[in-house]
Amino acid sequence: MSSFDPRAASPLHHLLRQTSKQAHHSLDHHPVLAPLLQPGLSAVQYGNALAALHGAHALSEGFIHAFLDQHTELPSYRPRRRLPLLEADLAALNRSPYSLTLELTLPQSVAALVGVLYTVEGSGMGGQIIARTIRQMGGGHLPLQFFDGNGDAAMSCWQDFLRFADAICPPDQHTAAADTALALFELIRRHLDQYHNKLSA
Repeated sequence: MSSFDPRAASPLHHLLRQTSKQAHHSLDHHPVLAPLLQPGLSAVQYGNALAALHGAHALSEGFIHAFLDQHTELPSYRPRRRLPLLEADLAALNRSPYSLTLELTLPQSVAALVGVLYTVEGSGMGGQIIARTIRQMGGGHLPLQFFDGNGDAAMSCWQDFLRFADAICPPDQHTAAADTALALFELIRRHLDQYHNKLSA
């Protein structure tokens, strides 16, 4: 068997990436999250980003683990829980989460699981870049457990997800998986908009 090549995107991975590309770009440049990669990041700005991310991450992680607990027939796969790391970082900053008030209906389907996992596991990869950038800009004093996530194992975890997704999601469910990922990205954007409007007010 040949070794896994993360550069060789499967049809499913390619569709997920292309479908959510613009939505992902919008989140990266959202006023609440953009300061994470900019010089002069303050503890307040950092806390704002973590507070805003909590609601959507809690929803996503809760769905993932509940689905996997109920579907033991699926291949063995258990992503690391990062919500406790996010909550620990918020506690270190003496900040509270910003509650998610928006709703998203997530079907009890393999396609929905893959779509949600794509956003969550992808954020783990992105978190490595954020943590490294913050340290390089002198923000190493900030609590970075959440963005550090899986640490040196981040790429291995991402590869495990891609293998798992390809194994459980047949071609006729690829579009549904991509649609779920896009819907979750849109929910996160609207949630961030809500929080940004609250901060501005």
